[in-house]
Amino acid sequence: MAVASRSSVMTADEMKKEISVPQTHTVQKFDVPSLASNKKPFEMTDDEIKKEISVPRTHLDQKFDVASLFAIVTNILNPATIAADNVFRGTKQPHMEIKGERAIATSFIPPLCKLKELSYEMACKDPGVETAYKTTKSILEKLKDYSWHAKAVLTLAAFALDYGDFCRHLDQLHSSDQLTKSLGILKGIPALLPQPSIDHKHEGAIVELNKLIKDTLNVIDCIVTLEERSVKYNPNDLPALSIATNNSSIYVFWAIITVVACTTRMSCLSKDESKTHELSQFSEKINEIHGKLKLHIQLCNEEIEKIEAYWKLIRFLKEPLDIAEVLKALIFASDNRQRVKVFPNELILEAVKTKNVLLFFTDLDVDKISEYVSIRTPIYENIPSKYKDKYEVVWIPIVDQWTNDMQKKFELLRSQMSWFVVQNFSSISGIKYVREQWHFKNEPIILVLNPQGTVEHHNAAPMIKIWGPRAFPFTHWKDEELRKSEDWFGSLMLEFSPDIPTWIDEGKHIFFYGGKDSTWVKEFTKEATCFADDAVKGARISLFNVGNGSGSLGHFWKLIDNFFLYKSQMVTELDPMTKEIEKLLSYKNEKGWVVLCKGARLVFSGYGTTVLTVLKNFDEWRQCLNDSVSDFEVCLEEHYNEQLFKDGFPGRVIDIPKSDGLIPDNRKCPDCSKIMETSFRFKCCDHNQHGFNLKFCHNHHGTKAQLRGSNIGQTERVNPVETNRSYEAVAEAPPQPPVQYSSGTTAST
Repeated sequence: MAVASRSSVMTADEMKKEISVPQTHTVQKFDVPSLASNKKPFEMTDDEIKKEISVPRTHLDQKFDVASLFAIVTNILNPATIAADNVFRGTKQPHMEIKGERAIATSFIPPLCKLKELSYEMACKDPGVETAYKTTKSILEKLKDYSWHAKAVLTLAAFALDYGDFCRHLDQLHSSDQLTKSLGILKGIPALLPQPSIDHKHEGAIVELNKLIKDTLNVIDCIVTLEERSVKYNPNDLPALSIATNNSSIYVFWAIITVVACTTRMSCLSKDESKTHELSQFSEKINEIHGKLKLHIQLCNEEIEKIEAYWKLIRFLKEPLDIAEVLKALIFASDNRQRVKVFPNELILEAVKTKNVLLFFTDLDVDKISEYVSIRTPIYENIPSKYKDKYEVVWIPIVDQWTNDMQKKFELLRSQMSWFVVQNFSSISGIKYVREQWHFKNEPIILVLNPQGTVEHHNAAPMIKIWGPRAFPFTHWKDEELRKSEDWFGSLMLEFSPDIPTWIDEGKHIFFYGGKDSTWVKEFTKEATCFADDAVKGARISLFNVGNGSGSLGHFWKLIDNFFLYKSQMVTELDPMTKEIEKLLSYKNEKGWVVLCKGARLVFSGYGTTVLTVLKNFDEWRQCLNDSVSDFEVCLEEHYNEQLFKDGFPGRVIDIPKSDGLIPDNRKCPDCSKIMETSFRFKCCDHNQHGFNLKFCHNHHGTKAQLRGSNIGQTERVNPVETNRSYEAVAEAPPQPPVQYSSGTTAST
C-alpha cells in the first residue's frame, strides 16, 4: 500500500513554517586572497606593469582558432557600434559588410564556457581605476595559459557577447515582437533611450563609450595583425616587429583594462545610476597605443617589402636565364634608393651578353682597389688572344652613404679603370644578397659568372692576387688545382729575380733565406756559399737572399700572408702545404730563416740559427750522403731536426694580418696538430722546450706542454703556462698516446 508524502497532507501554514529561514543581519564572508594591491596603473611605468602582470604558466599554451574568434567579434562589434550611433547620434549608417573581413573556419567552435567565465568576471563591478586593475589581474590569471593576443581577443569576445546583444535590443526596442521587447526591458534599454523627460542625459556617455569600444577594437586588430606577422616572419629579421612583440604584454594589458572599464560603464548606464566610470584616461591611453601600433605595422610592412624583394631575388638567381638577366635583377632592381649610373655607358646589359663577367665588389679603400687595378694589365696581356673578348669586368663599389669625399675617391679610382663601373648601387635586396649570399664583408671580392649567369667562383680575388695570369680562367676547379700545386713556393718567388725561373727550369736546389738580424744574414751567406761550392754529390745549389733589395723582404711576407689567407678560405685541416705556410709565417720575427727548394718544390723550411749550425757541422754528417739527390735532402732535414732537438724548440708564433672574413677562428700547430693559443696571433708551445718531440707538444687539455723530457732518462713535470686567448671556448683534444723521447724515456701526456 502506497504511503502519502508528508507534504501532501501539510496545511499551508505548516508549509510556510517548514521552509522559513531565520534572517540574520550579518553576511557570511570568505577570506579570498587579493590578486593585486590597490595600484593605479596610470601612475605605473611599463616595466612596473610588466612585472605585475607576469604570471607563471602551468601548462603549454592553450591552442584555439584566435583568427576565427576575432573575425566573429569584429562582425559583432562593427554593426553593434553602428546601431548605437544610429540611435544616440541620429545617424543612419547602413549595416554594411566589412572590407577585408577575416575568414571564419567552418569547423570553428567558440570557447563559450571561457567567454561566460570572463563575462561574469567583468559584470557589475564598482566604477574606479583600482577595481578595473584588480579585475584585469584576475582575468590575466584565468588566461595565463593563453598567448598575449589570445588573451585580448578572448576578453573582447566576452564583452561582445553582452554589448552586441545590448545594441541589438537597443535598435529593436520599439519592435512589435514581444520577445525582443521583453528582453530589451530586462537589459535596461528603456532607461537609456532618449526621451524628453530625461533630456538625453545618457546620450553623451553612450557616444563616448561607443567610440572607445571602436578604438579598442582597432588596437586589438593591430595586435592580432602583428601576431600574424610574427608567425609568418622571423622577428629577428624585422626590427619593428621585434620591438612590438617585446611590448605585446603592455598593449594587451591596456586593451583588457579598457574593455573592463567599458563593461563597468555599460553596467552603470543600464542601471541608470548616478555614479559612472570615467573613460577619458582610458581613451587617451588607447589612442596613444593605437598610434604606436600603427607605426609598428607601417615599419613592419616596409621591412617585409624588403624581405620579399630579397627572397624574390634569391629565387630568381637560383636558376638565372642568362648573365644579362642576372645583372638586370641585381643592379637595376626596383628598390634602388638612388638612380644607378653606369660608366662608360649604359649599354652594359647588351655588352655582357654571351660573356663571362667578373663582378668586382669593394668599398672605396683606394689602396686595396689600386692593388687589383695594377695587376689587371699583366693578367689581360697573358690571357690567350681567343679569350680576350670573352670576359668583362664590372666594378661595383658598395657605399652606405655617399659624401663629397667618397665621390672624389670614386672619381679617382674610376679614372684608372678601363672596365664597366657602376655608381650608386643602392638596391636594398641586392646589397643584402651580395653580403649574405656572396659573403662580401668590405674586403674586395671578385665573383665570376659564366654567360648563363651561373657562379663559376664566389671569390676569385685571392687567387688572382696570388697567381696573376696563372689564375685564368678564374674558376673553382682552377683554384683547386692551384691550391694543390706542389710548386707553389717556387711560383711565388718567380717575380723576385730573373735568375729564379732559370734555376727552377734547371732543377737546382735553391736556398731562399732572410731575417731581421743582418749579422746572421751575412754569416749564413758566407757559410752557405762554402757549402754550395763543396762537392755535395748530386746537388747543384744556388742562393737567394730575399732581403737583398729595397722593400723585397716586406713584399715577401705580404705575399706569404696573402697565400695563407688564400689557403685558409678553403682548408681547415692541416695538409702538408698548410703546415709549411704556417711554419714560414712563424719565422717572420726570427733572426733568420731558410727555405730549401728543389726546383719550384719546397723541400723544408727552418730556423736560421739551427740551419746555420747544421751547415757549419757539415763534416759530421757528410758521410751519410750517397749518390742520390734525395739523400742530400733527407740528410739535411734529418740533421736539422736533431740539432733543433738539442737546441730546444723555440715555439711557434704566427702573426696574421687582420682581414675581415678570412681569419679562421682557430689554427692547429703545424708540428703537433693541437689547437694553438689565439689572440691577435697564433702561438704554440713554450719557449726553450728542451727534449721536445716534434710529434707532440700539447697535453690532452689543449694547453702548452706540461712534460719535459731530459737526456738522462728522467721526466720533469712543468707547471702549465697560462693561456691568453681572446675567446673563452677552447677545443679539447682527445688523450694522446705516450710520447717517445729520443733518449728512450716514455712519458704520458
